[in-house]
Formats: sequence, C-alpha cells, structure tokens
Amino acid sequence: MVSFAARFEDPPLVWGVGRVTVEHEVVPWPVSSADIDDEAESLAPRFAALGLGDGGLVLLVSLLSQAIHVVPFEQAAGRLGARYSSADATPFDAFRTVALTRQLTPAVVLGIDTRVCHGIEGLGRELGDVFASVGAVVAADADAARRLASAGLQVARWLRLGPTSAVSTPTDDALVYDDARWRVDEEDGALVLTNLVPRLTGCDRFRTGVRGRVLGPGRLALEP
Repeated sequence: MVSFAARFEDPPLVWGVGRVTVEHEVVPWPVSSADIDDEAESLAPRFAALGLGDGGLVLLVSLLSQAIHVVPFEQAAGRLGARYSSADATPFDAFRTVALTRQLTPAVVLGIDTRVCHGIEGLGRELGDVFASVGAVVAADADAARRLASAGLQVARWLRLGPTSAVSTPTDDALVYDDARWRVDEEDGALVLTNLVPRLTGCDRFRTGVRGRVLGPGRLALEP
C-alpha cells in the first residue's frame, strides 16, 4: 500500500513535452522539472546582461509550443527579483504586446518575431514608437531584428538552440549560451549540441539545423 501511494504521490518525471524544430521538422522533446529549474538558473545571467534586475519586468512574447524554452525565462526573472508578463507571438495578439509595453514599461521585451512586427504595423503603429521606452528589445528571428534596428531601436537576439537558448545583447552581437551545461560544435557549417549535465532527454552532437560559428567558449555567431 505504501509503495502504491508513493507511486502516485511523487511528481511525474516528465514536466512537459516541447517542440524542437529542425529544418521544418518538429522533434518532440520531453523535459523534467529539474531540466526547467536548471535552465532557469542558467538563463538568469542572460537577463542580467540585458539590464533586468530586482523590481524590473520582462515581457515574454511567445507561443505555447515554445514552453520548454520560455518557462525557464519566467523562472529566471524571479531569480533576479523581477516579474514577467506574457503575450502571444501572433499578429492577432500584437495589440496586447503594444498595450502591455505601454502599461507596464518593461525593461526587456523578449520574443518579437516577424509575425508580431506585421501585427503591430497592421495596427498602424510604428515599431520605434511602441518600443521606444524599452531598454532591450530581443528579436526572435533575423527579419524582426532588421525591422527593429531599422526603426532605431537597440536590438538583441534570442536563439532557440535545440532545447536550450542563446541570447545576445544590444551592444554585443555574439549569442551567449551556458558552456558549463552545453557544448556547441560546428559540423558542415551547422551547429550541433551536446548536453554536459544530466537532462531527461539527452543529446549527443544533436544537429540543431542552425547555421553558425562557435566564436569561443559560450559564444557563437549566426551565418548571415
């Protein structure tokens, strides 16, 4: 009876199953609560480098399918004493991104992609005006980064690299990842990923589908 109860009272091993997209192919990626917690610890310094700190707020613009990447950012904000709010990375929810940016004056807005840019422009709003008060706007794709920079904004990049994330800052184009937890290598011009600490779903030279170069420990650059 005790073993039966313990079986159903213990938390499940799998926190959730995310998606890792590699060259338009979706790979299911189960993660544990321990994975999420460890990624949050890993990402807190990325937020600090963007200027997020105690009492600050980050607006996370994302899709539900990106939860294994985004929930660690939510928890990372808490580790810095900051708060977070959320909007969907769709053109239809762009009005909420605009409204929350105006109402909450976030220090960081992370996850702006092409769809969100289209949605904001479809509202008749200028990107430069919407994000003028934001310390760091973090784009989720190259087209959004170009649009935001053309609007005169200080732009960083967020890259989903397999199951982990790499983030640049507005003053340093290099995307930074945690090289104590992950090893990134180049293979035929593409980046491959290996976990260095235990993960529910391990990877050994996993082909991420991202073309880029390793600049040094914990730093990489995307191919144009």
